[in-house]
Amino acid sequence: MKKRIQLSDHFTMSKILLFALPSIGMQLVDNTYQIADGYFISNFISEAAFEAENLIFPPLLIVMSVGLMFGTGTSALIAKELGEGRKDKANKLLSMMITVLAAVSLVLSAALYILLPTIARWVGASEAMMPDCITYGRVLAFFMPFQMMSMAFHPLLITAERPGLGLTTTISNAVANILLDWAFVAGFGWEMRGAAIATGLAWMVSAVIPMFYFFNPKHNLHFVRTGRELRSLGQCLYNGASEMVDAISYAVVALIFNLRLLHFLGDDGVGAYAVSEYMGGLFIAVFYGISMSIVPVVGYHLGQRNVKELRNLRRNGLILTGGFGILMAVLSYLLAEPVSRIFVGYNEELTALSAHALRIISIYFLLTGVTTYSSSYFTGLNQGGDSLAIALTKSFIGPLAMVFLLPALMGADGIWYSSPAAEVLAILVMLVCFMRWKKREKSGDLPEPDESAWE
Repeated sequence: MKKRIQLSDHFTMSKILLFALPSIGMQLVDNTYQIADGYFISNFISEAAFEAENLIFPPLLIVMSVGLMFGTGTSALIAKELGEGRKDKANKLLSMMITVLAAVSLVLSAALYILLPTIARWVGASEAMMPDCITYGRVLAFFMPFQMMSMAFHPLLITAERPGLGLTTTISNAVANILLDWAFVAGFGWEMRGAAIATGLAWMVSAVIPMFYFFNPKHNLHFVRTGRELRSLGQCLYNGASEMVDAISYAVVALIFNLRLLHFLGDDGVGAYAVSEYMGGLFIAVFYGISMSIVPVVGYHLGQRNVKELRNLRRNGLILTGGFGILMAVLSYLLAEPVSRIFVGYNEELTALSAHALRIISIYFLLTGVTTYSSSYFTGLNQGGDSLAIALTKSFIGPLAMVFLLPALMGADGIWYSSPAAEVLAILVMLVCFMRWKKREKSGDLPEPDESAWE
């Protein structure tokens, strides 16, 4: 029987990829619920409903990302505790995080439901789009606690060395969502409400399955009675902030991009951006899968103070994501028109605009894998500041600066070039962060175990 890959192993490029495969699958499948909604809404309801869904989804993503912050930050700290041989403290940390997240998710869900009409106006929804935005958003606000839990459980299952269970969970999510979309939207004709209910029920599936796993005391990581480890909670949130910032930044940038596209290209610009995000989401899922997987591995070897393996993980991970970046840039360019026709083939002008955007955005895939991996690598090192600096530059500061600067120089095409330009800036920040960390490695200045957080 083949031995399961463990956090303590030596990781070659092939082993990084093998360990990440379930997580890549998780990320790929996780993208299907919005893609499935987009396909059914666009083809069975209307083009206006399709644009409404893509206007309101970014604010929903901001709320979801709180779960990602809790899960990613906690997984890195749990892995470090396991590397230091403190399993009981790892379980207490897991239990505390889920308890706090459950309370936070209920509050945020209620606030989102109440504020949905205001949020829809903020994102630029027209009067014609408002009913669809509010209907879709409010139904998903009701299910939001399940999605926040699901996003937290993804990295924690990797830390528990059960990424395969995470993949099974997300496949179940996707199958449920697609079948329910077909039934509720194409079959029953429930329109936007049906699409949202389908997605929400699928979210429930991806939250409940991991919950049962962690309730089992026979598993390596499981829920226990926990105390008030507030200092550790703060460390988890700080450490996971870069991943949350990355998700929030994506949402905020998407909002700004949509507003700029409405200004330069009208409603068709929003539709073309949605198509590019669907294809880009599938490609970026590969990078996120690799990067999410590596966080607990880096954290474990940091706990072991294994500098040689930390260097190995850095080198092999960057080569691997760089190679995938080249492949995805080529695929994005070649598949631009066929992918555009799948979603908006009923409108020739929109198809042409979507294909044009995808060909320009293909440049972005050359670099984004390397910067995404680097940000997660620093999360695993419990260097939240460096991770945050890379994430902010690539996902927020850079795109926002470029989306206003480049259109002034290049016209509407400048919007599509904004993300590739932001990645160039992120590469520069990444290089500075790595130079600083290499000096710490050379001097042996690695973070020491923090006993006081558990006193």
